[in-house]
Formats: sequence, C-alpha cells, structure tokens
Amino acid sequence: MQGSDEDLSSWFDRHKEAIERSYLVGDDPYLQSGWASTPERWLWARRVILKAVPHSGSFFDIGCANGLLLECLVQWANEQGVRLEPHGIDFSEALVELARTRLPAFADNLAVANAHDWQPQRAFDYVHTLLEYVPEALQQEYLDRLLRQAVLGGGRLIVSSYSSRRTGRAALDVASRLGSLGFRVEGDALSHDEDGWVLTHTTWLGKSSVTPFGITGPML
Repeated sequence: MQGSDEDLSSWFDRHKEAIERSYLVGDDPYLQSGWASTPERWLWARRVILKAVPHSGSFFDIGCANGLLLECLVQWANEQGVRLEPHGIDFSEALVELARTRLPAFADNLAVANAHDWQPQRAFDYVHTLLEYVPEALQQEYLDRLLRQAVLGGGRLIVSSYSSRRTGRAALDVASRLGSLGFRVEGDALSHDEDGWVLTHTTWLGKSSVTPFGITGPML
C-alpha cells in the first residue's frame, strides 16, 4: 500500500468501523464473530482450522473478535485429545471485552492491538491470521514478520480465508496467494458445502518456510 501514515491509519479506521458496525448489532455470539449462518455450519466451516494443529500448545488468534472461535477451537481440540492455551488480539476494544467475558480464565491472554504493528512479547506454537488484516501490498512483510517474531521453532503460522454465501464473497485460494508471495506452503485444508462452495480455506507455513526476503530469522 502506497501512501502516507495517515492513509494507512484511515484504512484501519474504516475497517474497524465496518467490523464493529456489523459484529456489534446484537447479542448473538455468532454474529459477534462475523458468522450469519447456523451454529452447525459454523462447526463445519471453522473446525477445519484444526487440521493445522497436530499437537497441544499455545494458540494465538489474530483478530479474535468476541473469542468464540478461540473458545470453539479449544473445545474441539480437547475432544481430539489436544490441549490448546488460547491467546488473541483484536483492534476493537469492544470485541476484546466480549472475548475476555467469554474466556474469563484467559482474560489476561487477550489484548487490544492492531495486527499491523503488534509486537509479540513471546512466541507461540500456533499463530492464526487472515490476510485481509493488512492492505494487500503489506501482506508479504506482515507474514514474514509473524514467522520470525511470533511463531516458535517447530510451530506453524496458519492463514485462513472465509467465504460468505450471503454476500457472494468466495474464499481466497490462500495456498496460491502465499506461494506467489514467496512462501513455501507446508499444507492446506478446505471445508465446503455439498455443492462444492468453499467455506474456509486454511493454509499453514512452518518456521522454515522460505520467505520473500530469503530468511526466516532466528529460531525462537
């Protein structure tokens, strides 16, 4: 993204306003997490993220909204004998407060921060993000920074894309996008409706993935 710091700040302000306007329209926890369909389809659409989680560890969700996804991933993983310690950030103060209420035992693990300039104080086994949290022109740098600073050695950076039947927005082919940015994809998984409509496309990178800058940084 070309332009001034003011242009970038305005970009994030617009996105924050749009998110809060659509997510905070009521008390429905699914709507507060950006989901306008049924709880049953939510499970089918989002549980696929656990394909990238082979063992127990810390799980950091960037853009955690009201914490519903974190809560569900912890529960679903537990059913598979995998223990996850939830962490997350969101740039909406109101959504983070909802997440802290939803996950009171882990309230200290949830913070208000912008994905673009978030500075992790530690690294995690799993870090989950969507590409649209930063402008397209900054995605290379964003993912490279997460791999170097936020992911433990042996851990994974998990990148997802969600579709919307309601608006007609298709899920991004994340694996192809990451490959075009110079990253070596370790694996990916899809969840989809019976007609083939992709609900979630999840792709993951390892700490040793080739970055667009030719480095992965020190193993943490």
